[in-house]
Amino acid sequence: MPINLAELKQKRAKVASEMRSMHDGAGDGAWTDEQRSRWDAMKADLKQLDEKIAREEEVREAEQRYVEGNADDLARRARESGLPPPEGQRGTVAEQRSAAFDRFMRVGLQDITPEERQILRDMSAESRAQGAGTGSAGGFTVPTTFLARVIESIITFGGIASVSQILTTDGGNDIEWPIALNGGEEGVLLGENEEAAEDDVEFGMGTLGAAKLSSNLIRVSNELLADTGVDMEGFLAGRIGSRIGRAESRLIVQGTGAGTPKQPKGLDASVTITKNTASAATFTWKEINALIHSVDPAYRSAPNYRLAFNDNTLKVIEEMEDGQGRPLWLPGIDGGAPPTILKQKYVIDQAVADIGPGKKFMYGGDFSQFVVRRVRYMALKRLVERFADFDQTGFIAFHRFGCVLQDTAAIGALVGKPA
Repeated sequence: MPINLAELKQKRAKVASEMRSMHDGAGDGAWTDEQRSRWDAMKADLKQLDEKIAREEEVREAEQRYVEGNADDLARRARESGLPPPEGQRGTVAEQRSAAFDRFMRVGLQDITPEERQILRDMSAESRAQGAGTGSAGGFTVPTTFLARVIESIITFGGIASVSQILTTDGGNDIEWPIALNGGEEGVLLGENEEAAEDDVEFGMGTLGAAKLSSNLIRVSNELLADTGVDMEGFLAGRIGSRIGRAESRLIVQGTGAGTPKQPKGLDASVTITKNTASAATFTWKEINALIHSVDPAYRSAPNYRLAFNDNTLKVIEEMEDGQGRPLWLPGIDGGAPPTILKQKYVIDQAVADIGPGKKFMYGGDFSQFVVRRVRYMALKRLVERFADFDQTGFIAFHRFGCVLQDTAAIGALVGKPA
């Protein structure tokens, strides 16, 4: 019997709603053993349903990728048979660029047509005109369809980036960026014809650069490249996105703002508001609450306020209770309430450290004040000779990004007790 994804999600929503209702209706009294047992049973059911839903969604996504990946092949067959291609695939600029780039990936620059070669050069020329691109010696600029699929893959690795302010630029030149160093600024009352003061607001200047990330070499067998049934754009975009996504996520958190090459300045180096735990190995719900209240309430009410930590920390929190024995963690409901901890939404980012002496292992704040810059173009280089003996072709992609915390009062960190 086929699995009904909608039914699974309905069951999950029902269990999650019952858990939230139980939590909210328990009042301020301590939980009984019976209440705790019921909660644990519902939590186990929820985990089982989540696993089933994840498996079913993975199967459906694979089927959709197959359909999308064969769209060009189906259109080619239609053209060869004299039939009109599907709607939306009738010679648009985007389609021509995507098709030319697919041919370049599969057979290389020497074996594509002059028209396809010109399309690739035109794309790179546009990037150079914007101060960002490279010529064929450094690879070719990828088409927007390819870049979109890479970014989609990058997003899955960047929990913090998903709630940050994203700035997309055409060029990669450094941008001088004002940074508010004191969150307590406010206006002043002036009398009639009284001159306003100029030196009350404390600002610094940061640099929002565009560091270059490489995907490292991706080796692909020539048999796979020759198989037109394989969605080569999707295959490479996924591999590139996962590699660059992990690197970008790590630097967004751990970047020092120094070194050679110079790293972006990430959260570890930028966040100055901190709360220490009493232990270097464990933390309490009261310490999480102290982090939440370490920033001004105005930031806590912002749409992009989140707690941020890694999955190991989440596993600990899911088992934590407050002083009355009530769980801190509440499950989310699809299309409704998100999962929360102490009534606060959160994101998971694996680049955030585990708790340890002096480690910033949890952040809390308005992440719209953290700016992540991405340069609009991406270059892909195709390498043949190096792997000819292995009957393989190498690919390497280049992506540029930067980040800056523009208001140091907006985000705080929970730190393990220093050694």
